[in-house]
Amino acid sequence: MVRDGEGRFIGPRINCENVPCLPVQALGWMLDDPRNVPYLMIWAHEDSGKIIEAVRIAPFTAMQDEIPWAKCVEIKRADGRTNRVLTIERPLPRNGGKARLVICPQCQHPRRALYPWKLDPSKRHAAFITGWRCRSCAQLRYASEGGALIFRPRTDLGRMIRAVEGPKKDRPEWWYPYVYADPRNAEAILSRPMLFGSYTLYR
Repeated sequence: MVRDGEGRFIGPRINCENVPCLPVQALGWMLDDPRNVPYLMIWAHEDSGKIIEAVRIAPFTAMQDEIPWAKCVEIKRADGRTNRVLTIERPLPRNGGKARLVICPQCQHPRRALYPWKLDPSKRHAAFITGWRCRSCAQLRYASEGGALIFRPRTDLGRMIRAVEGPKKDRPEWWYPYVYADPRNAEAILSRPMLFGSYTLYR
């Protein structure tokens, strides 16, 4: 990306903290559940409460014999689109532990999270729905990249605000899903209207 004279990115940009995030830990909860049941995961808009994304996640055992060293997960969205992704476990350097990672369907690299939206380069702060992929393949940035969290005032008022609030903005929280091991517990939430399409983000 192009940067300005102060080192900040300019041009179209979406931060990964503003996009629904499917962490591999959530997939691990479902895969480690001895009941072998599907989970429901929902991302709701922080301000309006409207459901932005909803997926049904279940183990996909049809590929288990073909790929015994990995576990496959089927991710089905509310509009019927389905993706299948692989998860693997890698040993940690100490105490014999293991860490679960998810394989990005596009670049095939092990990652810690997947995202359902990709940067829309035709607009300044917009994204469109795509298949689940990693942050790099979705062309997402961290909020802290390019000094985006550093407040550089250009006016006297801005300099006064910086003197009071400090030189840095708070790092935004990740947009994690609500996780339901029993979809019946989410009936009230699913009755809300759902949004699909292209998003202009102001979170």
